[in-house]
Amino acid sequence: MKNEGSLLSFRRIYYRGKLNSCNYTCSYCPFGKKSHLADTTQDEQAWNRFIAAIEQWKGEPLQLFIIPYGEALIHRYYRKGMMHLAALPQVAGISCQTNLSFPAKHWLDEIRVAPTVISKIRLWASFHPEMTSVEKFAHQIHILHHAGIQVCAGAVGNPSAKAVLNDLRNALLPDIYLFINAMQGLRAPLSQEDIQFFSQLDNLFEYDLKNAPAQWEVCAGGRDNCFIDWKGDMYACPRSRVKIGNFYQGDGAVVPLSCKRKVCDCYIAFSNLNNHPLHRIMGEGAFWRIPDKPLITTVFFDVDGTLTDSQGKVPESYANALRYMAQSVSLYLATSLSMEQAKKKLGKALFDLFRGGVFADGGLLSYSRQIKCLPVKVYPEVYGESSKVTIHSYEGVVYKYSILVRDKE
Repeated sequence: MKNEGSLLSFRRIYYRGKLNSCNYTCSYCPFGKKSHLADTTQDEQAWNRFIAAIEQWKGEPLQLFIIPYGEALIHRYYRKGMMHLAALPQVAGISCQTNLSFPAKHWLDEIRVAPTVISKIRLWASFHPEMTSVEKFAHQIHILHHAGIQVCAGAVGNPSAKAVLNDLRNALLPDIYLFINAMQGLRAPLSQEDIQFFSQLDNLFEYDLKNAPAQWEVCAGGRDNCFIDWKGDMYACPRSRVKIGNFYQGDGAVVPLSCKRKVCDCYIAFSNLNNHPLHRIMGEGAFWRIPDKPLITTVFFDVDGTLTDSQGKVPESYANALRYMAQSVSLYLATSLSMEQAKKKLGKALFDLFRGGVFADGGLLSYSRQIKCLPVKVYPEVYGESSKVTIHSYEGVVYKYSILVRDKE
């Protein structure tokens, strides 16, 4: 590995300052018990010291992630620092965990006139139903998203909050990932119904629920990634208590020591594992908890069992997703159904979102406002009155035979 054993080997840094207060008072969070009006002088000094060190960085471009104990972005020095860091060529991207209670519009106004790069800025936004509404949170995150800031949204998987979390998923744009954190400290484990519900909101929920065994040999912590606290002390990740160096002191040498933990019990910890499925699913976005969005120009859908539920209906959430996708990509159908059957099941409004498709197991093709069929020239041999043959044709050309054979009693 290039620069192994030195600071310059790192490409991703988690930073946590001295801040340990919040403007929210959530019942499940210890930092909400400390007033956000507490003195932040030391925290601001530590943050400025970190920024100064990044200004002198000589290694590969860095990805930076602020993971405070409390709410950082209500303090202007954090927002100002993020803008400054995003302008540096040695910074590839910067993110921060936040509850979105800061003045987003005002910050965007500052970003627009500042010498910064908004596409480098990302946010991990946590929804706290005790402190804000779905409408307010969704409005705030959409303002930032539309301005060009990449975002993800998340919430604690509290079974008592299932209804409001479902409302949140429906309120957010389909391309904003909503993650659910498995709630720790429950008196009783989640029921199968709870797990199924949260998995429908977040199809990666199972990884947070099960965590992962620590595997030092495949861990990027202490090698490519590190965690730095307000004093500059460095660790493999935020869950490690084994110090590997100091960001500000010494000759820049680091010792990649095992964290000695048995379990990676939070997202940041197990996302450091190079063999974790998250990297295959989310790509480079795993660091930010924001899935990569590869360039997609065309999407094909089946109908039965894909767009329709067990009752043969298209759920409204699916319909909303189709309407949203149709604005930016070409949608096509690929189904064993005839075109008429597909149109009947989807309804004209949804069917018209599709630019065409492959119907009747390939017998009928529709694209560029043209319809072509692959004619079937051999009539199937069907004997007896126990069979029913349906002939599918387009403009007199047969492209499919459907045969229903009734069981003899």
